[in-house]
Amino acid sequence: MDLAEIRKKARTDKEAPGAAPRKVASPKEAPSIQGSPLDVQPFAAAPVVPPVPECPPTVRPSDPGDPLEALFNERPEMHLATEESYLQGLLGTEKKNEGRVRQWLTFSLGEEDYALDIEDVLEIIKPREITDIPRVPNFVLGIISLRGIIIPVYDLKKRLNLGLLQVSLASRIIVCQSGDRTAGLLVDGITQVIRLPEEKIEAPPAVLSGLDRDMVDLVGRHQGKMLILLHLPSVLNAELT
Repeated sequence: MDLAEIRKKARTDKEAPGAAPRKVASPKEAPSIQGSPLDVQPFAAAPVVPPVPECPPTVRPSDPGDPLEALFNERPEMHLATEESYLQGLLGTEKKNEGRVRQWLTFSLGEEDYALDIEDVLEIIKPREITDIPRVPNFVLGIISLRGIIIPVYDLKKRLNLGLLQVSLASRIIVCQSGDRTAGLLVDGITQVIRLPEEKIEAPPAVLSGLDRDMVDLVGRHQGKMLILLHLPSVLNAELT
């Protein structure tokens, strides 16, 4: 059978009076299973849940915490000292004490310790060549040039009538000044710088008289020892013999 005959047979079958018309399903008709329509239930909406009101925050009783903190909370005027405030208080105490304390340079003459007010001391140097000068008291060793300034040098041991001083490696010249007088004092050795409060300084004993009394200003006590605090204006006055 060719293509023309196939088309002719198809038209004949379509136009045959006994053929049952083809039924097109309506889109509104619901599908069915085994001849029974499906019972399609409509989708139920979710129930509306009313909002839950917010509960007020629970107020807990205050924790007492540290007993010390509770104490300071009850007494706000009390404060712990900080490191800065402690240092300021300590420095303030030192400044108060500074007004009642003097510093002294101590040195040795033989077996005894003597001292000069540190404010009168310009510098300390080692012994050097001393130039003799004529017609001076026997305690004046001569003169030296210190940075272009000519100053006399005294044998302090001889100045105080304590004998002759033997120069050694420990010997030093204390350059000091009182008023317009400047001189170097040759001593056996430098000991240290000490601080003496006023309560440890007293007047010299009454047994001293004459030149000895003029040379001694005060007597100090330091670490169980007695210190002779010299009166520098009298020591530098070469006319006082």
